[in-house]
Amino acid sequence: MDANKYMIATGGLSGVSVFLHLISAGNFLPDEEVWLLGTVFWYIHYWLNVTARMLLLSSAVMTGLEIYKPNMIGSYTSMNSRMQKKYVTKMLAVATFCIFIRFVLPGPVTSFGRLYKLCFMTSLSAAVITVVEANESGGGGGSPFKRRYGLKKKEASEDDADEDIKRSDSISGAAPTKRQLTAMELLQTETTYIRNLKIIIEIYKQPLENAIKTGEPILAAEDIRNIFGGISDIPVLKVHSEMHQELSEMISEWQEDCCIAGIITKYQSQLTKVYPPYVNYFDMGKDIILKQKKSNNAFSEFLINCFNNPTCLKQPLDALLIRPVQRLPSMSLLINDMQRRTPEDLRDHTELGKAKDSLKQVLSHINEDKRKTEGKMKIFDIIYEVEFCPVEIVSSNRLFICRVNVTTSNEGLYRTGDRLALYLLTDMIEVSKFKRSPGRNSPLLKHIRTIPLTSIKSVIDINDTEESQNMFAIHLENEPSDKINGNGNAAHSNPNMDKMCVCQVLDDRTYKEAFLKKLNEQILKTSEKDNNEPLMKKMDPSEVQPLLRKGSHRVFRRTRSKTKRD
Repeated sequence: MDANKYMIATGGLSGVSVFLHLISAGNFLPDEEVWLLGTVFWYIHYWLNVTARMLLLSSAVMTGLEIYKPNMIGSYTSMNSRMQKKYVTKMLAVATFCIFIRFVLPGPVTSFGRLYKLCFMTSLSAAVITVVEANESGGGGGSPFKRRYGLKKKEASEDDADEDIKRSDSISGAAPTKRQLTAMELLQTETTYIRNLKIIIEIYKQPLENAIKTGEPILAAEDIRNIFGGISDIPVLKVHSEMHQELSEMISEWQEDCCIAGIITKYQSQLTKVYPPYVNYFDMGKDIILKQKKSNNAFSEFLINCFNNPTCLKQPLDALLIRPVQRLPSMSLLINDMQRRTPEDLRDHTELGKAKDSLKQVLSHINEDKRKTEGKMKIFDIIYEVEFCPVEIVSSNRLFICRVNVTTSNEGLYRTGDRLALYLLTDMIEVSKFKRSPGRNSPLLKHIRTIPLTSIKSVIDINDTEESQNMFAIHLENEPSDKINGNGNAAHSNPNMDKMCVCQVLDDRTYKEAFLKKLNEQILKTSEKDNNEPLMKKMDPSEVQPLLRKGSHRVFRRTRSKTKRD
């Protein structure tokens, strides 16, 4: 008997049960004749009647809809076919229990007792059939083994997912080992991941692109590219499909000494190439979706229609797009579990350690590439944040590192007492000044100068005292100035270039320490000088006091108070 015959039998028996219950379940004795005890039993019988009838009727209706109108319930609720069978099983079990309890309670069950017994038997038969069908097809309750390790099949999954589990279940008659179970879980999660990638491409991405071709765009082409990132060219799906094929073949012919790790290490270089383009633009895509949902009614309606598509399995776009970001860490955890469950005398134990290191290298490369991409994007933000900022600072080899707000304690960088923003880039510092009276739509900062890191002789961390805190100094060497001025032209040589620029950080002390550490690291990376003298130094305030203009501390305190008021 196939699954469809099971469903027909369940629906038919449920319908017969509710019919028999309606014509056979009478009332208990009137409460006037038996006083309080009769009233209590009357209420118990009444609610058992109502519960049994509603559950039997619901089971019959749900089963009938699933037979004649597949996916109809799933289009209006979050339940798929397997979940519906699970609920039908529970409803029939509770209905059978209610009928049995009412049958054994004191009091007559009218003159239709035989029909009531028949109702109980048909209800019990329907419940047993749903349990048998669930165990045979892998759905519903399933065996304890499948429930524990998450190997239940889904009705709406791809056909290859069903084949994977069938092959895995038929590997041998013996109980699978823990190592084998982990391999099966890796295959199942890979199957689910590929299905989700196909949903992203076929349900969400392709219709948006087709709308542009038909002349009725829902989103701009650039927004579509930014939302779907590297998935647009389908490299992620291609790589994982190939991995899935090899993994499926290995598990279908499972041997305890097979080498699962070889599949991971084989695709390390491809994973390193395909993931960064997607991960780098994930945050941007998420922001575009949020913005378009608020301002674009056509896009909001499109997302709702896709969500209600039975093939989509009630998964919103933003939830699907985070799956590629989570996949590699998830694989790393499974590989780690498999190594723990692999005997050390097997070759795969050592190879799994290498596979785990390979995934760590891939993740490290992705994070580093994302950091570089964010650093490049931040430079474009500096162009808009700083008035007259020269566009020459935008370069493919230049990244943003960090920013710190300071006030000048001498005239090394700019006039004493002015507030500045120092943008540390990989090879220079962009020095910008806070405007005293910025216009309504004008930037808050104005470009002053740029300082190449190669012109910095040393960085000085000035010890904190009660009168001076968060101070540091930069020692600039005397060299011809090739800095970019506000007009984008090179400035003239400054004979007083070799001097100390003393500043005080307007933020917390941790900002000062972090900024000086990163500044020191970048100077060492860009410096080509053979200098044994340490770059980072420490000084007491008394040593730099001669460099400060009289009253500079008071100027700083006024500036800092003004900053807090702002």
